Amino acid sequence: MRLEPVTEDNYRAVIGLEVHEEQRTFVATNLKSIADAWIHRPKLEPLALYSGTDLVGFTLLERDRPRELHIVRFMIDRRAQGRGLGRKGLAAIADVARAEGRTELVLSVVPGNAVARGLYAAFGFADTGEVDGGELVMRHELAPTAHLTGTANG
Repeated sequence: MRLEPVTEDNYRAVIGLEVHEEQRTFVATNLKSIADAWIHRPKLEPLALYSGTDLVGFTLLERDRPRELHIVRFMIDRRAQGRGLGRKGLAAIADVARAEGRTELVLSVVPGNAVARGLYAAFGFADTGEVDGGELVMRHELAPTAHLTGTANG
């Protein structure tokens, strides 16, 4: 899994990604996320998630605290769900955070989004007890060498 900036060349394809109908109340559209990022730069970074050459998802990252990388938005396209790509996408984000010297990932999730909460918990996120804008805050402490990508022993 690799992360690439959303640019003039790929933003239309990123906007075309979508979640399943029953997931739409849990995540903002990629169009809104990209607009937020391009208006609020440099704090927000929109990134396309690729599996090989296939565009499979989107994330919006925020760097407003030195130790934390905040995952503001994260989605896998409905056509790519169920293949372990959510976990791989989170691992790629964790690798970015480690490379920047960060020690934590932080995100928030809508309370009723059991699938996302399950994914995040399986990856190592824990509920903090905090609520931000009606969403449950989850935090993941990064181990220095956990979830490395690109290893020969895949």
